[in-house]
Amino acid sequence: MVPIHIHTNTVCLLAGAVEACQRNIKFNGSVACSKVESHLADARVYMLTNPKEFDVVDLDPYGSPSVFLDSAVQSVVDGGMLMCTATDMAVLCGGNGEVCYSKYGSYPLRGKYCHEMALRILLACIESHANRYKRYIVPVLSVQMDFYVRVFVRIYTSASAMKNTPLKLSYVYQCTGCDAFHLQPIGRTVSKNTSVRYLPGFAPVVPQECSHCQKKFNMGGPIWSAPIHDQEWVTNILSDVKSMKDRYPAYDRISAVLTTISEELPDVPLFLSLHNLCATLKCTSPSAVIFRSAVINAGYRISGTHVNPLGLKSDAPMEVIWDIMRCWVKNHPVKAQPADQPGSVILAKEPVLQANFARAVASLSKAQAKKVARFLPNPERHWGPKLRAGRQITSKHISLLGEEKVNGCLSHQDSELDAKRQKIEKLEDAPAES
Repeated sequence: MVPIHIHTNTVCLLAGAVEACQRNIKFNGSVACSKVESHLADARVYMLTNPKEFDVVDLDPYGSPSVFLDSAVQSVVDGGMLMCTATDMAVLCGGNGEVCYSKYGSYPLRGKYCHEMALRILLACIESHANRYKRYIVPVLSVQMDFYVRVFVRIYTSASAMKNTPLKLSYVYQCTGCDAFHLQPIGRTVSKNTSVRYLPGFAPVVPQECSHCQKKFNMGGPIWSAPIHDQEWVTNILSDVKSMKDRYPAYDRISAVLTTISEELPDVPLFLSLHNLCATLKCTSPSAVIFRSAVINAGYRISGTHVNPLGLKSDAPMEVIWDIMRCWVKNHPVKAQPADQPGSVILAKEPVLQANFARAVASLSKAQAKKVARFLPNPERHWGPKLRAGRQITSKHISLLGEEKVNGCLSHQDSELDAKRQKIEKLEDAPAES
């Protein structure tokens, strides 16, 4: 097995980084010395000059991996694994849509599901690069955690299987007034006898205005709309981790993430936020168990998501979701709102479905029923990415760094300014040389 790990913050050549790698290899003993090599070369060139050479390639750059993807998909053996991390979450989650489009070829939307959309944008981008060389990907695990996204995909070569790519990609229509979203598949197939024809997808999937609240739609994508995990693979990995829990210092974290992923609906892209639904209607929120029960009693499936503790995946159409919320509001009335508000427009319609809020057996997942931890708290207060080097710290950074650290930095900055001021005053008071 030949793995390669690319961990760089630029595409420049840094001799010091390679020397540090060599010291680390020696530190890990003779076995590491016999198996691990470090090279001073442009990672892209190195992968391009070793096509289909590596069983595993791990891309872990600082920021976007987009510049490495074209060479990475060519360097993995057939059936090998590409592991890829992206930390430019502000770009992937819609902070700079035009930048995301230039790097990944997809336009992001700023919904509650933006972190899952970031995963699906990255997968669509990898697939696009692979297709150029008659290759395609099969995701086995896709994770959003902390402040980054990470995907694990198998790469295969097949010109015929590659034709299915348009069936796995979709555009997303997000209503600007309510939480409704719809997916527009790029392609479809028509089977006749033993032949299969590949055709463009039917469109449009939405009218010009949202049928629920009469507002316009934003369009994003294309995103990967096929499953982002191999559920059997995830289940096997989870059981292996549990059998060797003493070998994993971060066992609680690993097991929590894999447990939540194992319970996700694999064929439902993106998710809804129960709190957002209630915010639209200006109503009190039902508990997750009550809402899940209503969806299950209506004949649909529902699950959580590893991306957001409040997120809910369901195959129920938005008409059913809003009918359930209308029934909830009838039992829990809200104050009158202006008639043009999205919530007022939605509540003005009578529900077609009469929701049943009786508790369903499957309203709790197996992990919830067994009280298995799924979302762990941060290790410490103010934990997460800090300011980049060179930024001046001000009082607005208290929520990011903590009051004590900010006050210490501000007093240090004040003392430096006082010292500079005194130095200038001394120079001004000094007698001029003749």
